[in-house]
Amino acid sequence: MNRKLVLMFGWMTALLGGCSGNDSVGPQGTTLAPLGIPEEGVLGAAKPLDLVVVSIDTLRADRLPFYGAERATGGDPGQKWSLSWVAANSTLFEQVWAPAGMTLPSFGSFWTGLSALEHGALRNFHQVQAPTMVVELEKSGWQAHASVANYSLRPEEGEQPGSGLDPGFKSYQVFRKELEPRGPAELLKMTAADIAASKRSLIWAHYMAPHQPYQPHPNHLGTWSKADGPAGTREILDVIHADPSVADAATLDHLRSLYDEEILTANDYMMEFLSGLEVQYQQAGRGSLLENAVVVVMSDHGEELAFHEGYFMHAKSLYAGVTQVPLMVLGGTWGKGTRIARGISLQEILPMVLHGVQPQATVHFSTWAEGYFAARDERWTLIHNPSGSAQGPKEPPKAVDFVYPSVALFDRLADPLEKNNVASAHPEETRRLLDALHDWYYGLDTESNRNSKPLTPDEIANLEALGYAVGDDGRPIDLNLPWPGSQWSP
Repeated sequence: MNRKLVLMFGWMTALLGGCSGNDSVGPQGTTLAPLGIPEEGVLGAAKPLDLVVVSIDTLRADRLPFYGAERATGGDPGQKWSLSWVAANSTLFEQVWAPAGMTLPSFGSFWTGLSALEHGALRNFHQVQAPTMVVELEKSGWQAHASVANYSLRPEEGEQPGSGLDPGFKSYQVFRKELEPRGPAELLKMTAADIAASKRSLIWAHYMAPHQPYQPHPNHLGTWSKADGPAGTREILDVIHADPSVADAATLDHLRSLYDEEILTANDYMMEFLSGLEVQYQQAGRGSLLENAVVVVMSDHGEELAFHEGYFMHAKSLYAGVTQVPLMVLGGTWGKGTRIARGISLQEILPMVLHGVQPQATVHFSTWAEGYFAARDERWTLIHNPSGSAQGPKEPPKAVDFVYPSVALFDRLADPLEKNNVASAHPEETRRLLDALHDWYYGLDTESNRNSKPLTPDEIANLEALGYAVGDDGRPIDLNLPWPGSQWSP
């Protein structure tokens, strides 16, 4: 049975009252200790619970105080529903890895439990082809509502294809960034009747800030930024990427400050929405929000902020600033003030929250389409550019290169920004992660892999006689796809 069918079977089993084991198999067959998550999940809880997902676009984990930042970007920890209050009252995951530095590939993975290479949305203007868990919840009677502030998440309209994420939602509204201040109130209009009627609900609020352009609300502008500093527009960010030397340290700090002030803006939206939602439950005589729902607060990806090649944005990057995202879960029987250090992948979140499925991955993978790759375990990051392209991902500004080394290894304990390539000093770790990436890629249920079968001994001999390389797994080595570890030499 392929992986996609296994996941779909698992969702249906849980929806029908089945259960999942809570042990994970680690390297060499070892059993990982349970994370301490509720084993029953939302769908197995004794009391029916709703699910509320609040996502903040482009929110880089290490710009938040509870992930190590010095600035109070999480708002007032004493103010209910601020990011800092949520962090203190939730189970916080310290290492959560996104499958891509783009919105639709990441949310496609979040809502389907599959990698971007499997669900099909490799870029923001592709479409998620796999069924989402929202569709399964709708079949069992849930009412789903969404207000999202990113056009990449667009619904299908007439003959215009959408993102593929709107099926299963009873209401699904998209706001552009400049209109997102309307989002909290509009979503509360959608949820009111179903909450009053005690209908099982899934509610998704997605806010665009702090995505560029960095334009914080006037209430927050100047908290850290300079009054005479440049605007955080796309044009200025592109100029710095084209020539990093034009921005001195003070300019970089100013632009990063505008980004941080935008986090405060998103914090305002989240507080307005969750406070209003709690009022709806209370007015319905149902008690507090956390007595009735599990709340998930997360992001799709982070932002480079010019820590690599003067690039401020995200779509080109697979480094940790873009692929490490915050995750906090609270309500139900989730622990308060709990921190989980072991890494998980973004696509493991909903199976964990809905079904109590113990996250199983010990290596976490991120991709840009099928050309650039990252693999991470608890300590090490492998970056892999198998083609050796000297241009990098063709994302705006397309005229500016973002060059990846063919093979690089970073020790995040000593180098959290992933700046110092130590592959030559640690060849065994490098080859181990190359092998893990290679095995993962060829184990995916994709059309290209279904058509890529190991060769027979005669076929191998014939190809090698013609000068073509064949890997240990019996497949021709494609230098544009992940290498086995044996293919790399330090």
